[in-house]
Amino acid sequence: MALPEIKFPTPMVGLAVSPKSRGDETKLSSALHKISEEDPTIRLDHDQETKELVINGMSELHLKLIQERLKRRDKVEVNTREPKIPYRETIQADAEGSYRHKKQSGGSGQFAEVHIRMHPFPEGTDPETYATKDRFPQIKKFTFHADSNFLWVDSVVGGSIPGNFMPAVEKGFLERIHRGVVAGYKVQNVCVDVHFGKDHPVDSNETAFRTAASHVFREVFEKAKPSLLEPIVKIHVTIPGDKMGDVNSDLSTRRGKVLGMETAGGDLQTVIAEVPLAEVSTYARALSSMTGGQGSYVMEFSHYDVVPPNIQQEIIAKAKVREEEK
Repeated sequence: MALPEIKFPTPMVGLAVSPKSRGDETKLSSALHKISEEDPTIRLDHDQETKELVINGMSELHLKLIQERLKRRDKVEVNTREPKIPYRETIQADAEGSYRHKKQSGGSGQFAEVHIRMHPFPEGTDPETYATKDRFPQIKKFTFHADSNFLWVDSVVGGSIPGNFMPAVEKGFLERIHRGVVAGYKVQNVCVDVHFGKDHPVDSNETAFRTAASHVFREVFEKAKPSLLEPIVKIHVTIPGDKMGDVNSDLSTRRGKVLGMETAGGDLQTVIAEVPLAEVSTYARALSSMTGGQGSYVMEFSHYDVVPPNIQQEIIAKAKVREEEK
């Protein structure tokens, strides 16, 4: 008879780590994988968006013990920090514009001009239904990138941008989407209609059109009421019944929205809420303090939502400082 599967608690306390010594990346990765095989309450995440290696454990003490084990047994010391929040950038209004890239430095130069219209493209919108001749009368084709919910429409007529340069235009858009515009975060939920441009018989090339596309995307994006999106998580907080008021009040101060409550057996109650990830990235410590160590929680990604203007300004200001320091 097969033994029942052992269900381990979900590790909820995260810490981004990197080796103190250059060249120890492989050594660190190998050591962490060995530790995670030994301890099923540890989860390793390689975040492709923030480029961080994140260790998730059961508590801050648990994570400290992992660091000690790395140092003592595997001879790897690490730098640690709170994991970055994967914000996204989007727009709230329509805008249009053009950009001419012209560079001459002896011999053949570079020349490209790209004109676009930009529109918000809400999550869940069907590209087939949206990209019609009713909305884009001169549409030739469209391309949809699901990973960033980005739709771009080719409405160029008369060869004002030769067809062989359109892949370079798309590449310029995608480079800017992954680099971000206002704060260095990935762009999503945008539609771009390329409707006109200019080329030069000698100086136009793929590099010129890729550069022009990246610049025009940035300039028009900045005119289209840019805003930041933040990840919202659904959180289940299980606590003694007499701590319900304290936990609900605390979630409200974290911009949380309580969705409901459930009985969890005995004197325990589970509060279900949606709350910005940024507000609960270090929630374990606060919950332990409020409940005398009797509370627990699990959470999962729910959706992205617009960041309030005052918080958005702070995030953008910090991003500009980081960029200047680079």
